[in-house]
Amino acid sequence: MKDNLLTPTSTSSSNGRMIIAISLTLFAFLIELYNGNTRILNLNNTILHKTFTNTTLLSFPSLTTITILLTLTLLLTLLLHIHRLQQTVSKSSIPGLPATPHAQFLFGHYGSLVHPSSHQTLFRSSATPSGITSLWGPGLKVCASVLKAEHVRLVLRHTPSRDFSSFVVRHGRKTLGKDSLVLIEGGKEWRRTRNVVQKAFTIGAIEGGRGAVGECAVAMVGWLMTMVDGEEQQRYCANGCNGHKCVQDTETGKDRNVVCLDVEYFFKLFSLDVFGRVTMDYDFECLKKATSIDNNNDNHHDNNNNKTTCTCFTSPPEAAAFEYLERDVGVRASPKNLLNPLIQCYWLPTKHNREYHANLKLVNTLMEEVIGLKLDEFLSRVRQRQLEPKQKQERGGDGDEEEEHNMITMMLRSVMEQYYQQQPKDQQKQQQHHHQNNTSSSSCPFSSSTTTSFQESDIPTTTMTKSDRTQIINNVSHILHTLLVAGYETTAVSLSYTMYCLSKHPRCQDRACEEARRVLPTLNDTTKFDEDALPYCKAVITEALRVHTPVIFTTRVSSKDLTLDTDDDGGMVTIPKDTRFIIHPTMVHLDERNFDRAEEFLPERWVRWENGGWVDRDFEKERKLADGAASDEAATAAAASTTPTPPPSPLSDKYTKENSHADTISAANPQSFFAFSDGARNCIGRRLAIMEMTIFVAVLFRDMCVDLAEEGYELVKERRFVILAPNTLPIAFWKRDD
Repeated sequence: MKDNLLTPTSTSSSNGRMIIAISLTLFAFLIELYNGNTRILNLNNTILHKTFTNTTLLSFPSLTTITILLTLTLLLTLLLHIHRLQQTVSKSSIPGLPATPHAQFLFGHYGSLVHPSSHQTLFRSSATPSGITSLWGPGLKVCASVLKAEHVRLVLRHTPSRDFSSFVVRHGRKTLGKDSLVLIEGGKEWRRTRNVVQKAFTIGAIEGGRGAVGECAVAMVGWLMTMVDGEEQQRYCANGCNGHKCVQDTETGKDRNVVCLDVEYFFKLFSLDVFGRVTMDYDFECLKKATSIDNNNDNHHDNNNNKTTCTCFTSPPEAAAFEYLERDVGVRASPKNLLNPLIQCYWLPTKHNREYHANLKLVNTLMEEVIGLKLDEFLSRVRQRQLEPKQKQERGGDGDEEEEHNMITMMLRSVMEQYYQQQPKDQQKQQQHHHQNNTSSSSCPFSSSTTTSFQESDIPTTTMTKSDRTQIINNVSHILHTLLVAGYETTAVSLSYTMYCLSKHPRCQDRACEEARRVLPTLNDTTKFDEDALPYCKAVITEALRVHTPVIFTTRVSSKDLTLDTDDDGGMVTIPKDTRFIIHPTMVHLDERNFDRAEEFLPERWVRWENGGWVDRDFEKERKLADGAASDEAATAAAASTTPTPPPSPLSDKYTKENSHADTISAANPQSFFAFSDGARNCIGRRLAIMEMTIFVAVLFRDMCVDLAEEGYELVKERRFVILAPNTLPIAFWKRDD
C-alpha cells in the first residue's frame, strides 16, 4: 500500500516533503513577485504535483513544521528585501546624477561620512563637473552634496531647516536642554529661539568685550614668556622635545629657550576664559587654576614614535566638566554605541553615567549660581529705575549704556521678554491682579505683555515667582551651555590649526609681527585692541579656517525643488524637495573652482599692502579689472593701486621670494567662505570668535615665534562628533630676538 500522509509511519517523511514543497513555493512566489511576474499558480501546482503524487495537502502539519516554514519564510523575505535595498542604493538617489558607490543597504553612505579618510573619495569621485554628488542617508534618505560656491550659498540661504539623528537629538537635549538652538530643526520654534540669542549678540555687546579678550590674550602670552624665561622650569627644544634646556638657532648661532605645549588644551583654557568674561561677565580663571609643568608625570617621551606629550596643565574642574559633557554627546551618539545599553541608558549605575551626572551637576550648579547672581543684579537695577522719578529716568545715564554692552544682561532681558509674552492671558491677569494688590499701580508688570513690544515696566521685579525665576535661569543656562559647546572647542581647534599653518610659514609670522607692533605699540590699554585694525592677523585666521575648517560638515533640508547646473555646457538637474544636503566646508574651500591655488596657505588672498598698511581686498573690483569690465584708463589706475608692495621692514627681507609668490595670488571671494556657515543659520558667534582669535594672534606674534616641536611631524586629524581636530599638535614657543 502506498504511504498516506495521515498514517503515523509516514509523518516524518511527509512533513519533510511538505517543508520542501512549501519552501520552494514561497521562494518561487517571492522571486516572481520581486520581478513583477504574476504567473505563479502553474509553477505552484507543478511543484506540489511532483512532490505529492498520491495525496493531497489535507493533513494538518505539526508545530515543528509550522515553525520551520515561518522561519524560512521570514528569512527568504528578509534576504529578498535586503537584495532589493542593495540594488536601490547601488543606483543614484537623484535622477540625472551619477551613482556614488560603496553605499550600504541599511545606512547608505553614513559609514563613509563618519570616516574623514574617505571624504575625498566620497565627495569628489562621483561628482558632476560642477561638484554635485548624489548620496544615500540612513533609511534610504535622499541626500546630496555640492562643492561649487554658488550652489552652497543657494542651499544654505534658501532654508534654515535641517534634520538630526534621533540619537543626537536625544543625547544633546539631555545635556543642553530641550530648547537648545543647535538641536531645533527649524520652523517658528527655531526662529523664536534664534531671535532671543540674536538680541544679546549685538555689535555693541561684542565690541564691549574687546578689553576682556585683550586681557585674556595678554595673560596667556605673558604666561608663555614667563615659562620661557623661568630658570626653574624645564625647557623643550624645537626639534623633537628631547628634554634639552635650550636649542641653538641655526640662523644666529645663539642658544634659544623654548617651551613646548600640546596647544589645543592651552587654547581651550583661553577660549573658556574669554567666554566667561565676555558672555557671562564671570571669570573662570582657568589659567590661574591650571598648574605648571610637572616634570615627573606630565611629559612622556615615546622613543618608538619620536613623540612627546607636553601637557603642562592640570585641568580646572569647570574646564574638565565642560570638556567631558562636550565629548559625552559624541560618545553616546556614536554608531558603535547605538546598541550598547550601558551607554544609552542614563539611569544605569555605571561609571560612565556616574561621571556624566557629576559633571552635569557641576556645570548646572555653576551656571545657576552665576545667572542667579546676574539676575538679582539686573532686577535690582530695574527696580531702582522704576522707583526713580520720571525726569531722572529720561536723563539717560551711564547705567543704561553699561547694560547695553553687557551680554548676559541683554540675554536675561531677551529671555524674560519671550517668557512673559508666551504666558497664557489668564495667568498674566492673575499675576497682574496679585501685583496690583501688593504694589503701587503705577508699574503694572504686564501692561504691554499682550502687545509686540516689551517694556522694562513689564518686568515683575518684586512679584517674580520662584517657578518663574527657576525657568528663566534654566532657559538662560541652556542658551549659554549651547553657545559654549558650539564655540569652546571650535575656537581652540581653530587656533591650533593657525599655529600649525604659521609654523609651516614663518614669513607669515613676520608679517603678523610687523602689523602687531605697528598697531599695538603697547599692551597696557587692552580696551583699544581692535581686530579691524589688524587686517593681516585677521587674514591669517581666515586662511587657516579656510584650509582647516574645524566643523566636518553641516546639513540643510531643502524646502523646495532646486535646479542646479551640472556642467559648463548647459546641463541641469533638479534636486527634489526634502533632500538632505551635506555641505563639507573644507572640500568646498579646497576646490579650485572657488579659490585660486586652493591648496596653498596664503593670507594675502584676503589682504594687500597699501599706503603703509594692510587693507582688505575688494574681490568684485579686482574681478572686474581681470574681466576687462572697466575702461582702460580706470583699469590702469586701479591696477596700479592694487599692485602689491612689500612692507619696508628687515623682517620681510628674509622671505622676499616667498612673499613675492604670495603677493601674486588673486583676491578671494568672501562669499565662497563657509567656515561659519551662511544664511539665516550662520554662526551667531562669528564676530566674537574672529575678534578673540585675531587679538590673540596679534599679541602672540608681536613678541614670540612658533615652530613644530617634533621633527618630521605630520598632521593627523581625528573625528570628534562634528569636529575634525588634530590628534596631537606639539608647538614650540620662543621669544623674538628682533
